[in-house]
Amino acid sequence: MTRNFIFVFILLATLTIINAIPLHKRATSFGPCPNVQDTFTVTMSPDPLISPHLTTITIAGEETSGRIINPLASLVITIGDVVPVQPPSVSPVCNSTDCPGSKVAQTVTFLLNATLPPSYQIVLSVGNINTSSPQMEFINDEILACALATVP
Repeated sequence: MTRNFIFVFILLATLTIINAIPLHKRATSFGPCPNVQDTFTVTMSPDPLISPHLTTITIAGEETSGRIINPLASLVITIGDVVPVQPPSVSPVCNSTDCPGSKVAQTVTFLLNATLPPSYQIVLSVGNINTSSPQMEFINDEILACALATVP
């Protein structure tokens, strides 16, 4: 009887511990950036980010503020907290012959090879890049559309 009681106790304790372990990863949730009117939807693979790993980010959306995306527009992906963990990934949103106007649809693949801190932000910004600036800043610091996620 005592052995049965001990066996049942160990079995219940084991099941309780196993049930407490999360078996699924949480998906990263993107929202609008502060002080930017337009945003877009974002899908990311892998989600959550893994380093080092090839990362694919796809954005899609439409500007509602009436600003038009032109050939200077670029998608800038910044990952980090106060300081980026690696240089931002920059890719053009369109080329000179095929600009989307007010719609944005872009897929970017880049190598994330930096060590990720326990908590960080992922900022995806679309704006007109000042090509003469070594820091790849936006012209007039104007961001056309933006999405932000905080990973705890």
